[in-house]
Amino acid sequence: MTVVMTVGELLAAFRPVAEQMLRPDEFRSARFWVGPYGDWELDQEQDDVVDGSMCVVWTIMGETQGARGLVEDVDDLPGLLHDLADDLQDFIAESSFAWGELRAIPSLGQ
Repeated sequence: MTVVMTVGELLAAFRPVAEQMLRPDEFRSARFWVGPYGDWELDQEQDDVVDGSMCVVWTIMGETQGARGLVEDVDDLPGLLHDLADDLQDFIAESSFAWGELRAIPSLGQ
């Protein structure tokens, strides 16, 4: 069975993961959205259905990055969230606000 997920539902599932990985001040500064892969400026509507052409994007402490991969397998939400957390972990470690820090990826029930 194919799972249909909206942009709002995906972001609602990802925010708690990001919150566990970020310090409180970092999370308060964070903005998350979903846009077409490679176009971080466009913000999909919350009720748009997620498809394989989209990626999750974040701005934290003034630095912006998109997930490396497309949002492809919403049927495996724990796996998708782990992949997003892995991308966020790399972003944090390469950021100016947390250079070199390896933040733990939370348990996602995989």
